Amino acid sequence: MHRTLAPATRIVILTIATLLIVTAFAHARPTWMDGREAGDDPRAILWESKQAAFERLQEQLALPPTATRASQMDYDVTWYDIDIEIDEGPETVAGTVLMRATSLVDGLDEVILDFYDNMTVDSVTHDGTTASYSHNNDLITVTLSPPAGTGVEFEIAVTYHGAPVDDALNFDTHGGGNPIISSLSEPIGARQWWPCKDMPDDKADSARIAVTVDDALVAVSNGMLGSEVDNGATKTYTWFERYPITTYLVSVAISNYSSWVDYYTYARGTMPIENYVYPEDLSDAQEDLNITADAIAALENAFGQYPFIEERYGHAEFPWGGAMEHQTCTSYGAVLIRGDHYYDWILVHELGHMWWGDSVTCGTWEDIWLNEGFASYSEALWFEYQDGEAGYDDYIESYDYYGYFDGPIYDPDSTFNRTVYDKGALFLHMLRRVLALADGTQYHYPIDALESMLATYGSAYAYGSAITPEFQAICEAAYGGDMDWLFLPWIYGENRPDYEYSWIATNQGPPHSLMLHVDQVQSNAGLFTMPIDIEIQTTAGDTLVTVWNDQLSQDFFISVDAQPTGVSFDPGNWILKYVTQVSPTGVDDAVTAVALRAPVNPTRADAEFAYSVPATGHVSLVIYDVTGRIVATLVDGAVTAGAHSASWDGRT
Repeated sequence: MHRTLAPATRIVILTIATLLIVTAFAHARPTWMDGREAGDDPRAILWESKQAAFERLQEQLALPPTATRASQMDYDVTWYDIDIEIDEGPETVAGTVLMRATSLVDGLDEVILDFYDNMTVDSVTHDGTTASYSHNNDLITVTLSPPAGTGVEFEIAVTYHGAPVDDALNFDTHGGGNPIISSLSEPIGARQWWPCKDMPDDKADSARIAVTVDDALVAVSNGMLGSEVDNGATKTYTWFERYPITTYLVSVAISNYSSWVDYYTYARGTMPIENYVYPEDLSDAQEDLNITADAIAALENAFGQYPFIEERYGHAEFPWGGAMEHQTCTSYGAVLIRGDHYYDWILVHELGHMWWGDSVTCGTWEDIWLNEGFASYSEALWFEYQDGEAGYDDYIESYDYYGYFDGPIYDPDSTFNRTVYDKGALFLHMLRRVLALADGTQYHYPIDALESMLATYGSAYAYGSAITPEFQAICEAAYGGDMDWLFLPWIYGENRPDYEYSWIATNQGPPHSLMLHVDQVQSNAGLFTMPIDIEIQTTAGDTLVTVWNDQLSQDFFISVDAQPTGVSFDPGNWILKYVTQVSPTGVDDAVTAVALRAPVNPTRADAEFAYSVPATGHVSLVIYDVTGRIVATLVDGAVTAGAHSASWDGRT
């Protein structure tokens, strides 16, 4: 049974005047941030090269990538047949790409494909007949004659050749001059080396990728190897991807690879894990990559069955600073192979993408956090799987390496940056806690509620694409209510809450009264509404309560059975935050315990409150509503020792 968290109910609050708290202390960032420099971040290997390549791509394009989106929405791609020859000598590609698609409108008379102008188009056909076309502004515009009606399937075949711009398809060498040709097309680089509808949300239902190379080389691609044909001086490797695939995940990796096969065993059988590496790195790679089967098992625990279980998983080494989650076969950077498991976290990150990025793909590049934030969170889950809660907690702290993030998670300032990857992961960490609280659990918060939500999300959008509002809707269904309070500041907004808190408690009881005062003092963001865990240390042990902080300045009144000795604010580190404890804080000997008998809560009218004080002093008796607003002040002055009463009409 799910319950939606709501503001704590506070109808009647009795305070003593000496509990007045003034928070006038300046906030300072944690000292562990001192001396951190941008170049120190070990996690930057995940995004820096991708972002640099993307910026080069944007500079090269004749038109922005969104310029043709409207017209390209008129058809849906169902099949790509990519039949190409790649020659490492002149660094060229030549071949034919056939696209099968279905018209989504009546009278579709023009189809636009993305393809760089520096490549030469030799011919274009429409359903096997020569078609009229133009090739400019990095677009091929094909005239359909006759036009296609709604639901009508058609085929466009483009024969071409040329030397691709050296970004998405890279020609390099390794090990004393051995060729290595490899692709990395994310986000909009596929159009550099093969003509396609280069949008992340239009997946072909399946694809055939046939690659002809020098006979001394091995060509690796997506899916399963269907055939290897010896042509004499060349060989043709034909791969079949039978799961839906988007353009930027289509890959080639070509070299004089050494290879081996491990296996992942699951309930219904085994799945091959195929690895292709440089011969000189074979021994180190066999060590570094031997965790793959365990990593699949770990992520299956959290995310459900590996989404391409009927095919394979594996790695192909390539000359890159990081790695790339090509569907079923991650391209794994040569610098990552060391033989000491130093980069296990990157292996797990790319594996996580098979669920989040490859099966469920971001619908637009503004939603890239749905790929990268999720894959980054996979890393923490791996360490939880390996080392338990302590491993998870330590890894979560590593995401906040510098203590700040620039820009929003959605539609980020840079498509690939720390905010997308690491703040995105921390949002899922906070979401895990919020969903667990709504499910009725507390403190270390098991992952069950998050897993259940992700299972629904992964099933709803499997082998398709999703955008942030669709993910939010899935979360809200799991939570049981609106979640704008969480998504608006954290996903669409910037920065984090900066908390200042203080507490004071009576020295008499039981019960013992404790007042917690919380201010949000951030000047670079608005209010962050959050449930906050408060651990109260007492002489009898620790008590955990959760308060609902939905105001910039807010008081919480908590009753405990034993004498409070200390307070920990968000002890589980579930909120991305700055936090400072300010004074006054502690047990105040000047605070006198007051006995109070209140009517049934809630009450509407004619309420009578009985209270007693052991000594003459100043007493305040204040009525608050559920938002923390003062409704009425019944007593505010000197009161003699003894029993007293006050009445309230339920209005003022």
